[in-house]
This record gives sequence, structure tokens and C-alpha cells, in this order.
Amino acid sequence: MLESLARLVGALVVATTFGKLARTLGQPSVLGELAAGVLLGSRVLPLWNTGDVLLQKVAEFGVVVLLFQIGLHTDLRALSKVGGAAFTVACVGVVLPFAGGVLLSRQLGIGMVAALVCGAALTATSIGISSRILSDLGQLDTPEGQVVLGAAVLDDLMGLIILAVISTIAGGGSVSAWRGSALILGAFAAGLLLHPTPQRRSIATSVRTLAHVVVPMFFVGVGASVDLHALLAPEALLAGAVLTAVGVVGKVAAGFAPWWFTGNKWLVGVAMVPRGEVGLIFAQVGMASGALTPALFGSLMLMIFATTFVTPIVLARVARRSSHQSPRVIT
Repeated sequence: MLESLARLVGALVVATTFGKLARTLGQPSVLGELAAGVLLGSRVLPLWNTGDVLLQKVAEFGVVVLLFQIGLHTDLRALSKVGGAAFTVACVGVVLPFAGGVLLSRQLGIGMVAALVCGAALTATSIGISSRILSDLGQLDTPEGQVVLGAAVLDDLMGLIILAVISTIAGGGSVSAWRGSALILGAFAAGLLLHPTPQRRSIATSVRTLAHVVVPMFFVGVGASVDLHALLAPEALLAGAVLTAVGVVGKVAAGFAPWWFTGNKWLVGVAMVPRGEVGLIFAQVGMASGALTPALFGSLMLMIFATTFVTPIVLARVARRSSHQSPRVIT
């Protein structure tokens, strides 16, 4: 127990330092926290043990607190104003990556069930990572941020349905995926329900201190889950590059799907790109069911790694380009 606490404190110090460094370089702090996770999960500075129950639970609690905070600051009326655009982005952002992932996987000689799993892993956006990046950039309360928030929730739900069907076909279970995503979405819903209450500000103040500790641990856990050896396996690189391309293009294109939306469509599309912990859940379910080989699992890891780490950098540039426009905060 003492060893786990020491690891936790050490990981928090490194994550905080990397987060501050990222902000100094003009990037969202989440990028530094993810990089810290990769370092802490490697042999260079092995403070993060993925088998440590305490670290795992703190990381899981971190995403719950993060989504609760986001829900607490989200006005349901404002979210409903962009409901049509969010629904369109979600649907296109599921259909295009899934269809493209399946078709191109088959072209690479991958079996049908494995191709379906790869396609499914491309469907869901990491609501935790996308919302944190937008929050760091001051874009979460804009119309674009609300579209991303609504679309991320919807495509997670649609992705889970697809995964449940495919897991049944593959002979595996999707209980862990349902449980993990249900907890995340439940935390968001709880915050959403408390938003209109008079106690919202006092609750937000109380949660903020806790969030400074546990939320960075969630991103460290995501970074530590990246298996660098699997990413660099030759047989994984080609499929990984193809899946990454499909994943990026499909989500960015989805941002342009609601033609009537007058906001920054590039910002919406790029913010939908990261897969993060949601992609990891899908890949792990595919591996556990026997549908994925270690090489294909490495390919999905490469896609998750690329979409998670590149998005903060690109999104920061997109946000800066649109910063000359007058702010359009939803109240």
C-alpha cells in the first residue's frame, strides 16, 4: 500500500510538471500529462504499474470526476440548441470511420470479424480527452464545444451498440466496455442534472481541489497504457497507419456534415478525432474475445496513440486561428 501511494505521489508530481511545461510551450496541459504517462509506463521511469489496483482505481475515478465537472458546467438548454448538429456529427462520425475501417482492413487481408472490431474501435470519440482539450483552450462553452460534447456522448452510445453486436459474433463479452462507458456517461449525466441547482457553485468549488489530483492521473493512465513495442512492430505499422488515416479523415469530415452550422467546422472535426480511453476499451475487448491478433492490437494502439497525442497540438492551432473572431459563449 505504501509503495502504491509513493508511486501515486511521484506520478502526480511528474504529471503536474509536464502539464505546466506543455502550457509554457503553448499547448494544452493534457498533452503533457499524456506524455508523462508514456514516460511513467516505460522502463525509463517505471513509476506507473498498470497492474497496481490503487493507481488503476484513481485513474478510473479521475475520468469520473472530469466528466462530472463537465456536466456540472454544461447547460442542457445550450446543448439542445445544437442538438441537430451534434446528432449529425455523431452519425457521420460513426458511419464513415466504421465503414472505412472495415473496408480497408479487408483490403489488407484482415479477417471479417477482426475487420469489424477495427472498424468499431474507430467509431467512439474520447469525451474525456476532447472536453479537457477544449476546456484548456477556452472553447468548451462555445457552440463548437457544445456540438463536440453532444456528438461525443452520442457516438459513444452508438459505438457501444456496435461493439456489443460484434463481441457477440466474436464469442466474447462486452460487459467491461458497457460498465466503463456507463460509469463515464453516468457521471456526466449527474453533473448535468445538478447544473440548474443553486448548489452548483459550491459543489464545483469542492470538486475542483479533488480534480487537481485525480484528473491528471486519468491521462497518465491513458499514456501509460501505450505499448511502445507493439506500436513499432513492423506488421502493425501499415495497418496502424491506414486505420489512423481513416480515423482522422472520418471524424474531421463529420465536423463538416451539418452544413447549416455556422461555427468553425474544422474545430468541431478535429476535436472529434481523439480515441483515448474509449478506443483502448474497444481494443481490449477485441483482444479478450480473440478477434484481434497481437499485431492488430498493436495497430489499434498506434491509431489510439496518434489520434490522442496529435489532436491537442492541431486543435490548439485551429483554436488560435479562430481567436480573432469575437467570442460566442452560450449562456
